[in-house]
Amino acid sequence: MSIALKYKHRTSQKKSELIPVNDESWFRELIEAAGDWLWMMDKDTRYIYSNSKIKNLLGYEVGDIIGKTRFELMTVDAGQCTATELDGIMQEQSAFNNIEIIALHKEGHQVTLQASGVPVFNEQDEFCGYRGFDRDVSEHRRREEAQALSHKRLVESQQIAQLGHWDWDLVNETLFWSDEVYRICGLEPGQIKPGYEVFLNFIHPDDREEWKRAVINAMSGSRYNMDHRIVLSGEDRYVHGQGQVQLDDTGKPIRMMGTIQDITERKLLESALNILADFHPSTGLSGYYRTCVESLARVYDTRYAFVGLFSGDAQQRITTQAVWANGEFVSNFEYDLTGAPCTNILDIKKKLISEDVARLFPQDTFLGKLEAESYFGAPLLSAEGRKMGMIAVIDIKPMKITPWTEPILGIFAQRISSYIERNRAEKEIKTSEKELRNIFRDMQDTYCRTDNNRVIIRLSESIKQLLDYQVDELLGANIEDLYEEPAKRQELMETLDAGEGSIQNFEVALKHRNGSIIWVSINAHYYRDSNGNILGVEDMIRDINQHRQSELQMQKMSSALAQSADMVMITDDKGIIEYINPAFESITGYRFDEAVGSSSNIVRSGEQNLNFYRDMWHTILAGKTYRGVVTNRKKNGDLYYEEKSIAPIKNAQGDIVNFVSTGRDISERMENEKRLSFMAHHDALTELPNRTLFIDRLDQALAHARRYSRKVSVLFIDLDRFKNINDTLGHDAGDQMLAQLADRLGNNIRQHDTVARLGGDEFAVLLNDIETEQDVSQLANMILLNLEQPFEVDGRELFITASIGICLFPDDGKDHGTLLKNADIAMYKAKELGKNNYQFYSADMSARAFQRLTMENSLRRALEREEFRLFYQPQIDIETNTITGVEALIRWQHPDLGMVSPNDFIPLLEETGLIDPVGYWVVATACKQMQTWYDAGLPELTMSVNISGRQFHARDFIGKIKSCLNESQVSPEQIEIEITESVLMENQQSTIKALESLAEFGFRIAIDDFGTGYSSLSYLRRFRIDTLKIDQFFIRDVIDDPDNAAITSAIIAMAQNLKLKIIAEGVETQAQLAFLEKRDCRYMQGYLFSRPVSADEITKLLMAQQKNHGTKNSR
Repeated sequence: MSIALKYKHRTSQKKSELIPVNDESWFRELIEAAGDWLWMMDKDTRYIYSNSKIKNLLGYEVGDIIGKTRFELMTVDAGQCTATELDGIMQEQSAFNNIEIIALHKEGHQVTLQASGVPVFNEQDEFCGYRGFDRDVSEHRRREEAQALSHKRLVESQQIAQLGHWDWDLVNETLFWSDEVYRICGLEPGQIKPGYEVFLNFIHPDDREEWKRAVINAMSGSRYNMDHRIVLSGEDRYVHGQGQVQLDDTGKPIRMMGTIQDITERKLLESALNILADFHPSTGLSGYYRTCVESLARVYDTRYAFVGLFSGDAQQRITTQAVWANGEFVSNFEYDLTGAPCTNILDIKKKLISEDVARLFPQDTFLGKLEAESYFGAPLLSAEGRKMGMIAVIDIKPMKITPWTEPILGIFAQRISSYIERNRAEKEIKTSEKELRNIFRDMQDTYCRTDNNRVIIRLSESIKQLLDYQVDELLGANIEDLYEEPAKRQELMETLDAGEGSIQNFEVALKHRNGSIIWVSINAHYYRDSNGNILGVEDMIRDINQHRQSELQMQKMSSALAQSADMVMITDDKGIIEYINPAFESITGYRFDEAVGSSSNIVRSGEQNLNFYRDMWHTILAGKTYRGVVTNRKKNGDLYYEEKSIAPIKNAQGDIVNFVSTGRDISERMENEKRLSFMAHHDALTELPNRTLFIDRLDQALAHARRYSRKVSVLFIDLDRFKNINDTLGHDAGDQMLAQLADRLGNNIRQHDTVARLGGDEFAVLLNDIETEQDVSQLANMILLNLEQPFEVDGRELFITASIGICLFPDDGKDHGTLLKNADIAMYKAKELGKNNYQFYSADMSARAFQRLTMENSLRRALEREEFRLFYQPQIDIETNTITGVEALIRWQHPDLGMVSPNDFIPLLEETGLIDPVGYWVVATACKQMQTWYDAGLPELTMSVNISGRQFHARDFIGKIKSCLNESQVSPEQIEIEITESVLMENQQSTIKALESLAEFGFRIAIDDFGTGYSSLSYLRRFRIDTLKIDQFFIRDVIDDPDNAAITSAIIAMAQNLKLKIIAEGVETQAQLAFLEKRDCRYMQGYLFSRPVSADEITKLLMAQQKNHGTKNSR
């Protein structure tokens, strides 16, 4: 702090000479606010002024120090030290800066202050005193001292751990080594300038490339962490290095820092441990000694190493067990310990002499012969501390003693001692075993001795007969491992303690080798040493398994009888009840006291005749077991099915004395079997016989008919257009109709006849003992007549018809397969003839069925062979007498059969699934033909194409239709998609979506065969429809049938009200034309105008129309 003041030049008054001339108030405020202790001294260095900070620093009030010198505020020693330093300064009246002094706080503790002051002179240049300030640096000094101590400890720790640190400046290419790095490299600190190449030269040549790679990898972000060797004066040392790289903001390495540690001794220890761990005892004790001495010599890098054991009890001579000398094994010898280092080894545990050993032990001539310089040795001690021998390594050069030298030697000594002890113990065990085998060779009971850890140490050979183990297998095992319940051994030990060290007849279960349980009785007692200390337990084990098993078997049998869910009854040889179990009581209702003494007939039901019981008694009295199912009666009168077995029990003389009856109530199972049998042979919906049962009964009927020369008839019934009901009203409605139909069919047949459901809407009737065909015809007519009555389903009246095929045995077939096939053929013939009728099978039907099969095979290749043709039937506007549209109709030109009727092959297309590819071929071909007509300038037309339900409901239908159209330049408005009424009603939500998509694209929609399905006005209004086509079924009889006339008139009126275009199909007469014309039906189609003709014929008609009317297309 520096404060510039102006002073008066007066010398008469000391204090006034130091006071500023100006007003002092502002100045005093300023110095009171200062953070340091500000003071003024007179020329005798006594304080004449102080600010209040003296209180904070030393605890004094300002008045306490006025008139005192600085030295009065210090300890004696500190005051003397400070006086020495300040005397010269003050004599010279010089300024002083940052002089450190030790002041004494008022409370007694020391405070380190840093003082600065300047001399003050008056105007005559006379010295008046000092002014200055002190600052508290106690905390700063404490931190410096702590840092210094920490640094000292770090340096010492690194020296102890042989751990150095380094710092490599990659930018300036400078490398810093701590002192310990120099020492690890065998150098004095600062001896050389550290650098990359300098350290690289220290690294073992074989490790340099790996070290370089590790450094390069560290520069790329990996952590540097590796062990490698360095070479110092020809000696390999192992070091462990680790470090990390510091990067700048661009990711470039700028600094690498880390540590290096000498791990040579650790590596030697690891090597020694690995050698001992890898040793396999199969080479025996001598091999183990040889392995150890060779390892010792290599670990300590010495010329000589040996293992020796005492010769005799005097411990004055040892006999070597293995000797390594100059890189090879040499013969063993005896070594006199008199005056040898070995004596000291045996007294002080270990002896490490790094040099001058031969001079220190001149009596040991052996060392002199070897010219030994250094000697490390350790005793071999037993577990009780008994001296057994020693190990030693000797060299002709000094050996360095490191922190690892003694531990490594100790590990070798301990391992060798343990191995010797183990080998000796094994010999003792084998000797004891031989003795025990001789003692217990013929003993039936098994002797077992365990130590206090329950480990088996002796065992007699009878253990083989008891548990099927060899003695050697169990020695060293814990006896608890043989117990089925290991806790039982603890229980035995507690009983021993309670019984003063012995126990008799302790029963326990042991585990046999094969996993079975062997029950034994154990007599056990403690055995002790000469001082009475317990050494373990001796057991005498007796096999009581057979006796125990018999007891357990009896207990199990008794428990099994009582707890069995099956009924058990024991009678004497006359059938009088002696015992029943609880299950018998529960099932029959008879109590134990009611049943015992009564005859076993108390449960007889009378359902079996006397022959049944005669056969049963014959079986059991012959000494055999009876098995069968019996219907018995409970006490309350209810019947139950019992699956029963009765076995005789004989005495020692072979006479039957009892019968044991066991039975199980299988009433529920029998009912289930009946139910399953019914389900396996009957239709689940109608409960009629299924195909399997029908064929079985048909085979029985045929066998009967063959035997008695009778006739049998098979009727095959298939419902007409049943699929429309399923598709329109749903499968639930269809199922209800099938169930009602089954009831009607059942009411039409005789009791010994059979009606069956073969699947779907197919039924069959089997008629036995037929006299004439007339009998069968009457039944068929009755079935068709019954079907005329409506079926009521969910409040609706539904109608259905059927097609029936009939065949007779033996005329139409000799087996069930032929009869069913021929009845099926006859049924198809009935469908071809218009459905709702029956047909008897005839031989020509088989030929037709074969033809149908041939046609199906040909049909599968008709498309690729280009056998299909398109014909077109004109649609006429009767007001203008012009062709306004055509309907594309497919024909099949078969190479052998000629032109095949659509009625013959279109059902086959639908059955085989070929309707999809053929249907799209029709659309594509029709579009191309439209394009041809347009290109020729002919009048514009509407092309109607029929789409099957399978096509319409396919997922890719819209895309395929568009694709067909895209192949030509025909406008979608000129294409009319025709679907049947039944297709319209299937899956209405998806139908609405598909119709909307077609309409949005521009296609027209027509409903074909309208009036034959189940749609209603409310349904039609939901769909986007352009045209209704009245089915020719109604047009055909419109003149003669008032019903058809009324329906046709209603359809026309409805279409007009809905503003739909309407086309009448199948117009063939002038009368039909007049009827339709009168009701304003403008568009017609039928043979009256033109049959379906080829494209060329349509071309001619259009050209003639164009000539007569002058019409042409607008393109």
